[in-house]
Amino acid sequence: MAQPDHAAPGQGSVPTPGHISAHENGPNRGIQAGRGPWFSRRVVLAAVAVAVIGMLLTATLTLTREPATVRIGFVGQLEGLTSDLGVQGRNGAQLAVEHLNAAGGVAGRRLELVAEHDGNTPEEARAAVSRLLARKVQAGVGHMTSGQTVAALPLWEAAGVPLISPTTSAPALEGREDGFFRVIPANTTWAEALAVYARSTGLREMAVVRETANAPFSTPFAEAFVARFRELGGTVAADLPYAAADRKEFAQALRHARQSAASGVLLVCPARDVAMAAQGFHRDGFFPALFSSSWGYTRELLLAGGSDVEGIVFAHAYAADLDDDSFRNFQAAYTARFGWMPNFAAAFGYEAVMVLGDALARAGGDPSRLRETLPEVRNLTGVLGPISLDRYGDVHRRSFILTIRDGEFATLQ
Repeated sequence: MAQPDHAAPGQGSVPTPGHISAHENGPNRGIQAGRGPWFSRRVVLAAVAVAVIGMLLTATLTLTREPATVRIGFVGQLEGLTSDLGVQGRNGAQLAVEHLNAAGGVAGRRLELVAEHDGNTPEEARAAVSRLLARKVQAGVGHMTSGQTVAALPLWEAAGVPLISPTTSAPALEGREDGFFRVIPANTTWAEALAVYARSTGLREMAVVRETANAPFSTPFAEAFVARFRELGGTVAADLPYAAADRKEFAQALRHARQSAASGVLLVCPARDVAMAAQGFHRDGFFPALFSSSWGYTRELLLAGGSDVEGIVFAHAYAADLDDDSFRNFQAAYTARFGWMPNFAAAFGYEAVMVLGDALARAGGDPSRLRETLPEVRNLTGVLGPISLDRYGDVHRRSFILTIRDGEFATLQ
């Protein structure tokens, strides 16, 4: 209970009736006139009682205080030409956090999302993780490219903080009992499905253009496509690697693809590079059938590529025109919250946080048990269908063959 303020003696206080100051009563007298030593004992006992009551109230408040917030660290490319995955992935994760908190949190605990930009190099990825760990995150969502995940995963492991990726599909991370989890399968499944589709159209010769900074994704995708395409009787006229940061090398790869005169070109590149390749080919009078990895399947491609990207074929675990209530509800909620349509990174970012929420509930709200409970997630309703993780933190989901028709993504099969 609040007590009335009193000015200290010697600072303008007015003595109360019967009060005798020290200088009036001598140094050995501190007892008010007319009151004996029993009064001092009562004052001491009262002070002790007040202190005990205060401690009891503090303990009660501590016990009834809301449990600490669970801090989740998001890490992805949030700036620059390849930020389409990172920004949308972060937004999807944020939307899931808001939805879980609006429903009362998880096991009585609220969630908080903090984000860091992880750049385009292994050094930048590791620096971003170090910043998140310094902010005491208890789980991670990211990275958005396989190369950055592979570079930074040892730091997450050393800290004992589980990491779940929305879009890392490197097969090298499959089948490992560690602290890495994901909501999409290894990309080799999509690569093989795309090769089968390409051969089914009658194509016999392909050129491959692949970006190498994200080699943990692009190399196995290209290799799986080529192996399956050759098994089916096709040939590969050229394998053309380049680094995204080296635009001269990219231009040279496109020139060699044109010179190969292949009837089809596989582009294992980010969306802007897929758009630039299609525009460059058409400007030079080269019109091969174009195929792309899932990396290029974003609205950034539609905006940057225009009519030149019509007809490109993809394979992915995401279909932008999926006819499903859960998917439509997510699209509506995301668009209302952020003002534009989500891409696959947004959907999988949302699912990654929902998986974390399910595992946290299984752990009774204890983040230290997430590595134990994440592999127990079974048949969780996701944006694109049910999600179940296996003992290795991997997931198996259906694949779609997709294209661009009249400026929009459309499902072929």
